[in-house]
Amino acid sequence: MVLIVFMLFTFVAAAAITVDFAHMQLAKTELRVATDAAAKAGAEALARTENRNQARAAAVEYARLNTVAGEPFRIRRSDVELGRLAFGSNGRWEFVPNLEPANAVRVDGRTGGGARHSAIPLYFGQILGRDSFSPRHQATAGQQQVEICLCLDRSGSMLFDMSGEAYSYAPGNPYLIANRSMGEMWRNHVSPPHPTASRWAVLARAVDVFLDEAADYNPPPRTSLVTWGSDYQMPLSPYTRFERSSVNVPLPSPEEHSWPTNRSAVASAVEQLGRNPMMGSTNLAAGLDAGIEVLAGPNSRTLPNKVIILLTDGQWNEGRDPVAAAEDAKAANIVVHTITMMTAHQADLAEVAEITGGRYYHTRSEQELREAFQELARSIQVVLIE
Repeated sequence: MVLIVFMLFTFVAAAAITVDFAHMQLAKTELRVATDAAAKAGAEALARTENRNQARAAAVEYARLNTVAGEPFRIRRSDVELGRLAFGSNGRWEFVPNLEPANAVRVDGRTGGGARHSAIPLYFGQILGRDSFSPRHQATAGQQQVEICLCLDRSGSMLFDMSGEAYSYAPGNPYLIANRSMGEMWRNHVSPPHPTASRWAVLARAVDVFLDEAADYNPPPRTSLVTWGSDYQMPLSPYTRFERSSVNVPLPSPEEHSWPTNRSAVASAVEQLGRNPMMGSTNLAAGLDAGIEVLAGPNSRTLPNKVIILLTDGQWNEGRDPVAAAEDAKAANIVVHTITMMTAHQADLAEVAEITGGRYYHTRSEQELREAFQELARSIQVVLIE
């Protein structure tokens, strides 16, 4: 009988531990769900309204709409912290509290102690010698609305093929003009690029990869297109004038933005440019300046991440130092990612990216170029990071 009594006590204790352990795990799961929902709701409200008070109110409200241990989960406004997501040296996004302009919300989901939500009671607290437990979960979310400017080189070298050689053109160009009197070099140079084998055609396919990835954003990015080269006038008939930079697709306004329409406009503009000759030198700063102007213009908002993707297949050889333009981008809170295509390592572009907090990609083939655009598209937007 003594043994039975002892075993009964053991069975009761084991049952108590099993039941309360399951109860504790359920409560922790509910706490995580409630805290994550609060962080996402706060981040969404912050991006939509650009109002810090409304962001905190949304986080508190959505926490309350979820239950923890059968009770609406309650947090205080002081449990909701605003800050900004920054790409850390460890390759991960990190939350920096109080950094402006804010684009992320961190919620400290607490129970018990000084928290607004009480500690979670245990069913068999008296047996286990502990009446309650106080789980805690922290969640960080950034509803990353993104404004993007694709800033693409359309200088004369974009007519070349992918061999890496200057003035090497892909054979069989259906757009090649019929006039043979000017020689093969000029004949190619005043014609539109080869539709599949030119550097511009390769770039167009990489841009399509980027747009495919961006279509999965929530919300999709408002995207503009700037192309650039240098001020240049064709020395032969029809003496076309080329401007140093052009805004081919303006940044859509937030109220009128439709991603299918926006995407179609960018893709159509890239295709249309591929049906015209390309001439001029490599005025990097002109393109960067135009991109900055677009992302600081009337259709730009304060809180979204502002990103320029600057691509060139040549060395800076005209205009002001692009590093000086990068300082202007930094002052406007614009991140510049730089991509070189078919060139040697470019220290200037690497410095432009470093100054603005962007990445530098050195690509030497179509595959590397596509991978660079794909990686950028996947890393620009973050929703829940913690």
